[in-house]
Amino acid sequence: MAKFAPLAAILVALLFIAHTTAYRTIVTSSERQSRSCREQLQQQQYLNECERFLRQQCQSQSGRRDTTSEHKQLEQCCDQLRDMSRRCRCDGLSELVSEQLGHLQGEERREILQIARNLPNECNLRPGRCDSEIRSN
Repeated sequence: MAKFAPLAAILVALLFIAHTTAYRTIVTSSERQSRSCREQLQQQQYLNECERFLRQQCQSQSGRRDTTSEHKQLEQCCDQLRDMSRRCRCDGLSELVSEQLGHLQGEERREILQIARNLPNECNLRPGRCDSEIRSN
């Protein structure tokens, strides 16, 4: 029995080290993921490319249409959304719509809201729609 005591102590020490390392790895990755949506939105320049795309859509509905430019603007918006975490995309779009496009009224507002809700789907991102986050009021 006395021969096994040092071996048991070494085994316990190794288990403790392994557990501590695993805990530190989990905490570190959790901290990375918990970067606030606000920080992500700032890093993505408040989704300025998505704002440009949505404004372009307003102009398109008024009769001025440039599909090449629209496609390029959509791609740039998608890049910004792609660089945000899944849980922050809709919150960012909601903030964009309420703060930057809040002045829109009537049919124009309804159409832009619909386009904004569907932007993640247009970009092949999840969640596909932002129905609950982007409201019409």
